[in-house]
Amino acid sequence: MKKSFRSVIYVILIIILTIVVINFFNSAEIKNRMFPNTTFKKEVTEKIENKEISSLLLMDGTENEDVVTLKNRADIDYILDSLAVLNLKKVSESPDTSKEDYYINIKGQTENLFSLILSDSKYMVITDFKNNSVQQYEIENDFDLNKIKKFFGNGNKNSPSL
Repeated sequence: MKKSFRSVIYVILIIILTIVVINFFNSAEIKNRMFPNTTFKKEVTEKIENKEISSLLLMDGTENEDVVTLKNRADIDYILDSLAVLNLKKVSESPDTSKEDYYINIKGQTENLFSLILSDSKYMVITDFKNNSVQQYEIENDFDLNKIKKFFGNGNKNSPSL
């Protein structure tokens, strides 16, 4: 009888310990430490010199599949300034349920610097070619996709030169 009583106590302790560990990793404080907040400015803009950028390639990932190359400095600055205000939170993965995807390739004088995927103005994937890294983020503040959409359908279509 003593052996079965010990077994029951061990099982109860394991269950309690499991519950404590699960609650620990589900707490908001731990999630914030594991997946810290950042900004687009910190993750992209501060890592490149403005003069390094020669062009932006914008691709519409919806049914249209339009491609636009921006080489005008004012247009490039408009897009980057629009994105610079984004607050980002690292996530382990973004849901695959987006209805609108937009791809932005930031090209330097001789190489690709960054690639961005905007999904439904809620998620962003940033590929840093210099550091060979890919990170997924949830966009925490509002972003108006119309700031990117406005470049499509206005006769801005160019063949991709990137």
